[in-house]
Amino acid sequence: MAIRYSVIIPTYNRAQQLLLTLTSFEAQTYPKHLFEVIVADDGSTDGTKEMVEGFKASYPLIYVSHPEQRGRSAVRNLGLRHAKGLYIIFCDADFLVLPDFIRIVSRYHRKYPKAVLSGIPHSWDDAFTHYYPDFSPEEKEHCRSILTQSGLWNPDLEAANEIVPIITPEDILHQTGVLSKVVSPTRVPPNTKKQFASTDVAPWMLLVTRCVAIRRSHLIRIGGFNERFVLYGLEDWDIGYRLHRLRVPFYCIKEVVGYHQEHPTYLRGNVLNTENLRIMFETYGFNDSSLNLFALIPPSEDFETYKNTLRVLHRGIRSKLTRSSALLLRRTLRIAAKQFYYQNHTHAYKKSLHSIKKKAENRKSRVAHVLREMLLKSEKLVEK
Repeated sequence: MAIRYSVIIPTYNRAQQLLLTLTSFEAQTYPKHLFEVIVADDGSTDGTKEMVEGFKASYPLIYVSHPEQRGRSAVRNLGLRHAKGLYIIFCDADFLVLPDFIRIVSRYHRKYPKAVLSGIPHSWDDAFTHYYPDFSPEEKEHCRSILTQSGLWNPDLEAANEIVPIITPEDILHQTGVLSKVVSPTRVPPNTKKQFASTDVAPWMLLVTRCVAIRRSHLIRIGGFNERFVLYGLEDWDIGYRLHRLRVPFYCIKEVVGYHQEHPTYLRGNVLNTENLRIMFETYGFNDSSLNLFALIPPSEDFETYKNTLRVLHRGIRSKLTRSSALLLRRTLRIAAKQFYYQNHTHAYKKSLHSIKKKAENRKSRVAHVLREMLLKSEKLVEK
């Protein structure tokens, strides 16, 4: 029988976390012959290759690698080129999946066979599977608090000078219950989680590659990830945006299907990389307000305001009473995005904003209120 799911795990120097993630696929309740796991290594130097090649998997396990680091997009494309499944599951090396993970994804695909399925926001919680000596003081305190509550804290950890495992592969294989004791509820605000789950505007933002399933033919049709994205940030939303333009639907998986293995924050990189945002503007232009708004309200900083602004804009355009204000808001966002991208012609941009401001004065509607807020942000952007 043909392989249905290809799980692609991109990795770079995450051998210890990856070991647990690979083990978690050993515990899957989904038939092992119906999925494969592809580890795509972006030039790791920590023994990842030896660990994967020595891992005795009961499922098809493939290791592919770049001789040197080429970036998050390129390494995912490397894995994609070797995949044979009808569906691709992108899973981070630090995402520890629960036993019913693929079975749940398969159930959703029976209902939504062409959709993108995201583990975000319902599988956002962290788990302290390892203690890192280079945790920040705040992270060390948080780790100590979680482990103390469950009786797993060892004061000797504070003197550790290398990564110390708290969860073992045996804990994962034999479901000892230790994992549940090291889970830390996400610090993502409830409203942010609610906005991620809402797909009325910018549904493509559900595509977060920590845990997402996509039809392979859709990925091939759009050419995979844009390899111009080398640094952290936006490479997953970029591919989500392109799938959205193909009218591919997006749904979130409501069950908890896994946990993020906590690690030092500095390993995450810059969430909104400004160079990557410039690549998006260069690629798609300035005609989409959902992209232009990134210049004024980075979703990584205020996701709720970002989505609510789009809602006000969409409602405003549909109503004759507020359409002119909504069109001014759309124009303001385009001006802001161009100013962000070009960072010149300041006089021309100021003149355009001044013209819009005059037209917006004394208008009374929710759209006009948001328009004036965006004008203030735009003026600050021009002054930088």
